[in-house]
Amino acid sequence: MKRYSFFTLLLLTISLTINAQKQKVTVDNDTIKVDGTPYGIIEKKSALKSDYTIKSLDGKEQIFLSGQEFDDPTKINSGNPKGTVRYFEVTFLNSGRKCEVEIASTKKGVAKIVVENHLLKGNEVDSDAEKKFIVVNGTKFTERKNQLAAPKVIIIEK
Repeated sequence: MKRYSFFTLLLLTISLTINAQKQKVTVDNDTIKVDGTPYGIIEKKSALKSDYTIKSLDGKEQIFLSGQEFDDPTKINSGNPKGTVRYFEVTFLNSGRKCEVEIASTKKGVAKIVVENHLLKGNEVDSDAEKKFIVVNGTKFTERKNQLAAPKVIIIEK
């Protein structure tokens, strides 16, 4: 019995420590705030499309997230009859480097992507965080889209 109590206490302590370290991300009038402290600026570029610009606090554009989509027959289900896949093409404006991530449906969701990956540092993109973000996320959506668009070759043996 003591053994279970010890493990329960240990798990509770670890859980509380992890929750205490989580940052609270909010968006207030386009200002991204982390635990109430301004972090960056987020602007939705169009009411019709899921495009966002992330700016540093000095107003300089740093990151552009462009909403993209394609239909993938393997993703068809009752809630998604066309198999539509939506994602962001993320462009780091200073370097021109790109990657892709799953789409977030709200400004706060986009802000969380930026904050949780530590992409801004001061008034610019953190280059180490940018490199890691690009390596981890890659371009899997474009690769899949290209795979679906590739011509089908049928080999007939005689």
